[in-house]
Amino acid sequence: MKASQFSENAQLIAFVLQKGAEWNPDVIDALERTWGKLRYKGKLFAFDQTPYYTPEMGEGLYRGVVSFEKEIPPETIAEEKEHSNALELTMAQAENPEMRQVNIDIGYMDMDKVVLPSYKRGPFKLYAGKGVWLDMLLTYAKGLFHPTAWAFEDFKRNPYQHDLQLIRERFKKAGKGRL
Repeated sequence: MKASQFSENAQLIAFVLQKGAEWNPDVIDALERTWGKLRYKGKLFAFDQTPYYTPEMGEGLYRGVVSFEKEIPPETIAEEKEHSNALELTMAQAENPEMRQVNIDIGYMDMDKVVLPSYKRGPFKLYAGKGVWLDMLLTYAKGLFHPTAWAFEDFKRNPYQHDLQLIRERFKKAGKGRL
C-alpha cells in the first residue's frame, strides 16, 4: 500500500490577531478570498498577556480562531503559511507597509492536535521544509484541548477551548476527508 492511502486531510484554521473586539469585515472578506468560505468563526478575546505586537499593531488587540470549509493534506501547510504572510503584507498600512493591520497564524487541526507553522525555529519545533517549522501547540485528549509546555501564554490559558471543540466537531461531522 502507498503511504498516501493512510493520509487524512486536516482542518485548515487560522488564529487571527486584529484591532477591536468585533471581527473586522475586511479581514473576514480577505480570509475568504484567500482560503474560501468559513466553516466557523469564533469569539475574539483580548490579547493582553504580552505587548509583543503593540509596537507594530498598536493597542486594543484581540485574537480569535476561524476554520474554513477547506481541508488540506497536513504536508502542504508550508504553502498555506506563504499565503498567510502574503495576505498580511497586502493588508499592511498603505502609509507604512512595515505596520501590519492583522496577524494571521494559519495552521491545521486534526483529530488529535493543533499545529501552527512558523518561520522561526525552536527546540520543540519540527522542520517541514521551505524554511517552515511546525509547532504543535495543543493536543486533544479526554474531550479537551491541552496546551503543550512550550505554548504561548494565550494558548496556555486557552480561551479558545469552546471554539476549538466546535471546530473539531464540525470537522468530524464533515467527514475529515480522506485523501
